[in-house]
Amino acid sequence: MTHQIEDYLDAVFLDIETTGINPACSELTLIALYQEDHTGKKARLYVNDLHDAAETLRHIERKAQEYGYDSITVCPLEQFPQHAEFFSLIATYNGTQFDLPFIAHHLPQVRRLWRTWQHLDIYLQVAMPLRDIGLLRTPNLKLKTLFSHLRVPRHPSVQMMRGEDAVWLWNQWRHLYNSEALTMLGIYALEDVRCTRLLLQRLIDVRRGSPWDSVW
Repeated sequence: MTHQIEDYLDAVFLDIETTGINPACSELTLIALYQEDHTGKKARLYVNDLHDAAETLRHIERKAQEYGYDSITVCPLEQFPQHAEFFSLIATYNGTQFDLPFIAHHLPQVRRLWRTWQHLDIYLQVAMPLRDIGLLRTPNLKLKTLFSHLRVPRHPSVQMMRGEDAVWLWNQWRHLYNSEALTMLGIYALEDVRCTRLLLQRLIDVRRGSPWDSVW
């Protein structure tokens, strides 16, 4: 079945956090999922369970509505392959080159599932084509640049954070057992994936001639 880009607004959005760009010498710290449909705004966080990180983050589940979600579920990272069996539509930003190969390196049992997913890579299949035909006038196609360019609002607590901050927060947990840092990392990951869905909506609007891109 061929899906239109608009169909992926109902997809499971996926984003990861790591300690570097090379999976062979970097850790996979978090996988964040987000899905928004008629049943609500649902997020799931799979965390590398170093020092019982999943249990430490459990309090986020109780604060889901405070952060703007109907539900948040925290799971140990090793549960991801089991749950990934049930994925159908998946959306990522540059997941073809980064997220999915990184997951496959650390959780190799997931690799066989790729062929069963309908995957939209927003970077390759939406953002790049819009830039190439002149509809998206942005200094670069980095995720955070597009969040700013298309006025995608992030939670105030993580609004200014970038990838290097996520690495620092994980190291605060790894070496100092800093639960506040781990919580901040969890919110950062959740906001990245939630905002990726909103980014897709903005890009669809740009295709239709909306004024979102006039900010620059």
